[in-house]
Amino acid sequence: MLDEGVWAEIKVGNEHLRLFSERNAQGIQASVYNVAAKQWIAPSQEVQDIEHGKEIAATYAEAYLRKVAATELPTLNWKSARSV
Repeated sequence: MLDEGVWAEIKVGNEHLRLFSERNAQGIQASVYNVAAKQWIAPSQEVQDIEHGKEIAATYAEAYLRKVAATELPTLNWKSARSV
């Protein structure tokens, strides 16, 4: 069950990623999901706090975008985990 958290969405070319930093029953975790491929780029991993999770998720997303799309990470607009 999600207690609190944030998420961000990136759409660059054919790439569509969702970044998460959230507190849930397992603790505070960060992850990155590739929406287009329907697979995790970075499965949930434990982090110190929500802010640290945002940094970790952004780092994974940036590395992925550089590798597969030869592009930089755009500015992220983090939203409350319960927002659309």
